Amino acid sequence: MTDDVKAKRRVNRKHVLGALHDETGGRGGDTAEDRVKEYCEDPESAERTEFAFVGALTLQRFYIDPAKPTSAQRSSLWTNIMQRLEKEASNPGGWDKDTNVSQLQAIAEEA
Repeated sequence: MTDDVKAKRRVNRKHVLGALHDETGGRGGDTAEDRVKEYCEDPESAERTEFAFVGALTLQRFYIDPAKPTSAQRSSLWTNIMQRLEKEASNPGGWDKDTNVSQLQAIAEEA
């Protein structure tokens, strides 16, 4: 993987995290908040362990209620992510509260 691709993936992860913050007001819970903030401030320089850590956070850590995200919330999150990635793609579905950030990022990048 080239350095440009790696940098783009790191920035895309920041966009997914930013969209989650916009939609939920959270950053993955109290224990993850500082690490997520720090990662988002400079994703290209973040340690590989931090890239992995924020990528492993499940959506349930952002949507505390086990019944969330609802269909409407998933649609809104998808739209937010697509805007940040400057893409236009329909939500392919297949993701829910158990999906982690890196999986959602991969779905968005492939859309």
